[in-house]
Amino acid sequence: MLPSNSSVLTLASSAPTTSAPAHRRIWPWPKILVETAAAWIRALPGDVWLDAACGEGPLAEHLGKQKRLIGLDFDRPRLLRSQGAPFHSLTQASVTHLPFSGNSLDGVVSIETLEHVADVSAALREFSRCIKPNGYFLVTMPAVTLRSWWDMHRTGEPVYCSGTQHLRELSAVALGGFRHRFKSFRWLEAHLAAAGFTVTKRSGVGFLFPSWSGRLSFIEHGLTHFYREAVNPLLAAIPGIGRFPYYRMVLARRVAG
Repeated sequence: MLPSNSSVLTLASSAPTTSAPAHRRIWPWPKILVETAAAWIRALPGDVWLDAACGEGPLAEHLGKQKRLIGLDFDRPRLLRSQGAPFHSLTQASVTHLPFSGNSLDGVVSIETLEHVADVSAALREFSRCIKPNGYFLVTMPAVTLRSWWDMHRTGEPVYCSGTQHLRELSAVALGGFRHRFKSFRWLEAHLAAAGFTVTKRSGVGFLFPSWSGRLSFIEHGLTHFYREAVNPLLAAIPGIGRFPYYRMVLARRVAG
């Protein structure tokens, strides 16, 4: 399945990395996203999974003992730093040119990556090519929250989504004035369908309200401490708020045949 060249790093043994507890108390959502993605994957069949754009290996901390997780990243220094995480193996490559044979993976997970990829269709086609029939693809992408929607409404400027940061973000509502930057949830699912996937599950992480400043800034600090794991599912169930996650999560199955 893996190419036999110098870009592959085989890990005989390793120790998981840790996340800073202090940072989690300030802004918990990146860690919660990884934990949620790991829980989804853990419940799925299949042993061999690809972590596409694995970074320094946060997902492997949670899945290294349950799945044979292959780490892939285009950035070699970051890939080398991920050797402390319990990956089965590591390889340097682009998500648009995967070095795996067809139908060789039980699943692929892409966490906060496709917002940086110019040719999303090419990446999805590669994922579909490598995933076995009835295998799974889990994707997360940043989305427009109530907080960022309010900031854009107030300033007329895109939040995060720019040529130097995110090429695109997802949005539950149409946003005028930011051509080509914000794509609908339906846009992502249409691309998944075109690549041979059918969506089986949708959710999100981090449902945030508009921020306050000045004399009301204490409200923002209070909300930061209030939003925790137990609260996130409750907010997701509220029809209005549930449309504005900080991270959009979509699980899709590759159609057989």
